[in-house]
Amino acid sequence: MARPTTNGGTETTIAAETFRRVLGHYPTGVALITARQDDGTPLGLVVGTFSSISLNPPLVGFMPDRSSTSWPLIRETGRFCANVLSARQENVCRAFVRKEPQRFGIHCPQLTGLGNPRLEGAVLWADCVIDSVLPAGDHDLVLGRVQELDVADDAGLPLIFLRGGYGAPALPSIQMEATEYGAQLRLADLVRSEVEQVSQDLMLECQVAARVDESVVVLATAGIGQAPASTTTVGETFPLAAPFGPLFVAWDTPAAQEAWLERGRRLNGAYDTALANEELTAIHSLGYQVTTAGTPADRFERLFDPRKGYGDADVLRQATARGLDPGLTLGAQTMPAVSSMAAPATDRHGAVVMVLRLIGFDGDETPGRLLACRDRLLTAAQRASAILDAV
Repeated sequence: MARPTTNGGTETTIAAETFRRVLGHYPTGVALITARQDDGTPLGLVVGTFSSISLNPPLVGFMPDRSSTSWPLIRETGRFCANVLSARQENVCRAFVRKEPQRFGIHCPQLTGLGNPRLEGAVLWADCVIDSVLPAGDHDLVLGRVQELDVADDAGLPLIFLRGGYGAPALPSIQMEATEYGAQLRLADLVRSEVEQVSQDLMLECQVAARVDESVVVLATAGIGQAPASTTTVGETFPLAAPFGPLFVAWDTPAAQEAWLERGRRLNGAYDTALANEELTAIHSLGYQVTTAGTPADRFERLFDPRKGYGDADVLRQATARGLDPGLTLGAQTMPAVSSMAAPATDRHGAVVMVLRLIGFDGDETPGRLLACRDRLLTAAQRASAILDAV
């Protein structure tokens, strides 16, 4: 039923149960708002309304229920810390909702610079002073001016609340945001669906890296969380200097390869130049790179040996010929464990534009499993090259 309002409009009466049920189909994050009274008493309030508000000035906000008994006490302190819960912290959320006696001592052992309790294991936290409080129906809209904030070293996915239950978002892939890498990011976005598919097919994380001048930047990754305790490497940058990033120079000119070696000598000190050259030769022969957990001299070529004409050879036949059982893991056969596989994606001129890298191997793969991963990765790289060739 609609009725007139003081501003000349109309107000529709909607049952609270209907309002809650319908809007419950939209997911929210879960944040713990903490503060501490002058006598040291810790305060906490769980909300699903935390959000960034403004970059300049740096403002965040949340909307507490006016019927809350904790909110007026937090407001009196003039400050708060917003702690965004991780997907692993549903139990923490319930502990604060139930007001368990030891919740602060167990979960908030440290204080922020403003003296607010900080949640251990939170995805991120923002320490704020209260900037303003605006009435918003049966809630208040609280704006906090951020004094300090940070992301956990092992930040995982956030906890979300949807349709009365807790869960975690499923991200097929994530991509960095940086205007200075605009051209590279546009190309990475073109191959994103292929990267997501190879990650899904193999249940491994697949990264996309590109060369930017004399550096290599991880632009995007798919399958975050496939590897045990994995965290995103998106945005990581490392110098294109031996022994790092050999795929970007394996098909380049001798002068470019020598420059790569020289940068390595300058930045990384003494290292085995012959080994770096050997790796370039192996990558050029194989068409991809495999890294292992063993010493450099114990490379995966013990199984996939380019000097034995590998490339089109039958890996399973080679494994059997060398006394290896394709059905047994490499670890059971004293072979070095594989840590990553990478393959290049090229443009119409044959230049390496980006590299697709698989990570998240558990060290117990069989030769057959590794062969399947290699073949799927090469297929993805070929498809990515076809996409880049059409640009």
